[in-house]
Amino acid sequence: MKIYDFDEKFYDYARTWMAMHPGMTEKQVEDSYNEIMLNWLNAPAKWLDGEKPGEYFMRYSEPKDLIKLLEEYDKRDIGLPEPLYSRVVSVGQSCVPFLERMVRNADNPDSLRATALAILRDIGGDAIKPLMIDLVCMSDLDKDDDDNLYEMAADELAENGGSAVNELLERYDKVSDFAQMRILEICVNFPGDERIYRHLIEKLRNRPDARAFYASYLGKLGDARAIEELRPFLNMTDISYMDYIEVRNAIEELGGDAGEERTFYGDPDYEAMRGM
Repeated sequence: MKIYDFDEKFYDYARTWMAMHPGMTEKQVEDSYNEIMLNWLNAPAKWLDGEKPGEYFMRYSEPKDLIKLLEEYDKRDIGLPEPLYSRVVSVGQSCVPFLERMVRNADNPDSLRATALAILRDIGGDAIKPLMIDLVCMSDLDKDDDDNLYEMAADELAENGGSAVNELLERYDKVSDFAQMRILEICVNFPGDERIYRHLIEKLRNRPDARAFYASYLGKLGDARAIEELRPFLNMTDISYMDYIEVRNAIEELGGDAGEERTFYGDPDYEAMRGM
């Protein structure tokens, strides 16, 4: 199982291509990138004994071989070839259990886990949803873990996680405060469960350090009951300018009248905005 640096070979090809097309502007070179890449992927390469880079990994169809390649590229800190990534995605569901184990194993490098999770997202299917839910519920701002994994999982559920709302809310009381924020950030995209509104109101009242987030989530949720919960914050003496703006925006997003805008002389953010 040979490991080739596809990125390095492509850059060599691209430099040769540009040398053969002198006088091109940087914009013209950028516009030609896809053409250069396509030509390179489909051109027989001496360094591959005449095989095309775009077809090289088609020789692998066993998930364990493809997983080994992913591990080797990460271990050697060589950029993952796009044709290898695409091959794993195309093999699809048979790779899912291996990729899931790779993500769940906290002893694996974060870079390898993130690659496996990205491939799982591209493979798609409901089978990966439990993993995404677990990652969101495990997220904790106080831990040293790479937050990129949890961010990817949260983004996936925010886009396609309507069926995950109930389980996320069932686990809400058992997870970290940061994970609770992530859960609510996802759930506001799928209104209808009363628990979402109730949890957001509780956070708005009791988490002054994150007031802006929860005000914006309430605006996105679209429940007009929140207008009366938000109004008192407009007149608070210790509210920051940025928090105030988020509260105003949420009220207006919900169809309410936030009244005349206050001044915040001395607040750094307010003074910066005034000076623009």
